[in-house]
Amino acid sequence: MVHYLKATSFVVLVICCMFPWSMQLQPQGKWSKPPCFEPPTHRCVDGRSCVFVCQYNGIRTYRAYCVIPANAQDKYMCCCPP
Repeated sequence: MVHYLKATSFVVLVICCMFPWSMQLQPQGKWSKPPCFEPPTHRCVDGRSCVFVCQYNGIRTYRAYCVIPANAQDKYMCCCPP
């Protein structure tokens, strides 16, 4: 029994060490946030202008949208859901 537990814990340890923590902690599935990029003009008005920003960054989508900052310190962002 002790050998089985040692072997199992060793396998779990090896699997955890194979992948970086950033990959393990990243949310997956439908609740994860879409990638967002700052537009080259540092401003966006609507999703139509963001479609080109998404395509430039390698994401083909027609559902892009603009995130307008709530305060002056934040940046305008184009978000690109698949």
